[in-house]
Amino acid sequence: MRDLRDVPRAVRARKERLQWTARDRLAGVGRRVAEGTVALTFDDGPHPSSTPLVLDLLGELGVRATFFCVGRNVRAHPDLVRRVVAEGHQVGSHSCTHPHPAGVRLGALAEEYRSGRSAVAEVLGRDVALFRPPNGHLTLTSASMVRCQGLAPWLWTVDPQDWRPGVTAGDIAGIAGAAGSGDVVLLHDWVEKPTDVRALDRSATIRALPAVVRAVRTRGLEFRSLP
Repeated sequence: MRDLRDVPRAVRARKERLQWTARDRLAGVGRRVAEGTVALTFDDGPHPSSTPLVLDLLGELGVRATFFCVGRNVRAHPDLVRRVVAEGHQVGSHSCTHPHPAGVRLGALAEEYRSGRSAVAEVLGRDVALFRPPNGHLTLTSASMVRCQGLAPWLWTVDPQDWRPGVTAGDIAGIAGAAGSGDVVLLHDWVEKPTDVRALDRSATIRALPAVVRAVRTRGLEFRSLP
């Protein structure tokens, strides 16, 4: 017999799933890529202490990825954004200053997203609709705003939490390397507004990349950037 204490939890979980689906549909969220492929995505950069190392390694591995860039970092390091594109990777915006959307009024959040998009466009000389909300946070209201701005939001299906202080390359490789057909992997070439400065050390993510790529390719899957 089912424990009656589980009923409220089950109802809440179903309600959350329905809201999640409604938000995704309203905003036009992408979460999965084509069968037979895996997408590596990097958030919060660019930053000169880590993004060049990530790019160097992706070049050696022959992998094309997608970088969701924070507007103020784009303006501070425009040459890095241009290098990302020159080396065949995709670029998207990731707000201007990376606030947590839950604590920002809708009008201010809309300006954050517009400004982040503008920063990328100014550097590349073209508009870029590709977008990821900070913390992957969307509500029905903000999803509607994202839709009205013509943004093309992408979230993820695999999160090895490489932003956590103290996470090891083995931890990251174990989760990200298990990505399957169609998965989108969340990684970070920088960590914006960390709660612990140790998170700014991106060496574990960088060390994990070769193992991640080997594991995914062993299963016959290919890497691609987001559309």
